[in-house]
Amino acid sequence: MERRAAPRGEAAGAATPRPGATRTPKARYQRLPRDERRDQILDVARRMFTELPYAEVATAAIAREAGVQRGLIHYYFGTKRELFLKVVQGLTATAAVQAPPPDERMTLPETVELCVNLFLDTAERNATTWFAALDAEGFGQDPELLDIVNRFRDRTVEHMLAVLRVPAPTGTLRAVLRVYSGLADAATRQWLQERTLDRAQVQTLLTRSLLSMVTDIAPALEARDAEPGPASGERLEAGNRLLHSAAHRDGEPDGLAADARAEP
Repeated sequence: MERRAAPRGEAAGAATPRPGATRTPKARYQRLPRDERRDQILDVARRMFTELPYAEVATAAIAREAGVQRGLIHYYFGTKRELFLKVVQGLTATAAVQAPPPDERMTLPETVELCVNLFLDTAERNATTWFAALDAEGFGQDPELLDIVNRFRDRTVEHMLAVLRVPAPTGTLRAVLRVYSGLADAATRQWLQERTLDRAQVQTLLTRSLLSMVTDIAPALEARDAEPGPASGERLEAGNRLLHSAAHRDGEPDGLAADARAEP
């Protein structure tokens, strides 16, 4: 029996589509410039690491979402660990520039409240990735990851000092602000992970704590460490008055205890 040749353009043995049926076009690989392809992979990885814990993200899934071969991820970034480090590095760089420039028209309480709100916005957007970085999840105590986190804390402290317009910041004040960053991490964890506090409560906690640390706690610690003598005492008192007047320029912030120190 003579076999009928397949119609032109139709593969031999292929099923003939039903009348009226439409073919779903197969996704085609799109060639992109190197930097654009790399950024595309990084965008997908950032989203997936933000949505899922580190241990639940696979490079194969990232490649599938990005529409690339898995080998291309290893070519651009190396291992999954190195890709995650790059994501955290980008996250910290983005978060570090969120602080507004100093504004002389704003009071210290207003500036503090703005900074805390920006921090909470960033924490909410990137909670999973940030907590994974803090916990070094899946890494043990990875020194490179911890170095990224610590350098981010240092940059954050310097931004805070600039935005809050603190005159001649000391090593003690910088240490106090690093302690504050630990408080901020713990408070956001209670909000975003434990659900024991809501955002408004965390905002109140962090705003009032930061004001107290800058205007009261840090000066008190510096006074205890200062060498006795009229010159050092005058410098400390002058600094305290400047911070105090900045914090209360437009009246006492709600809920912040008044400074009980007597003015000379």
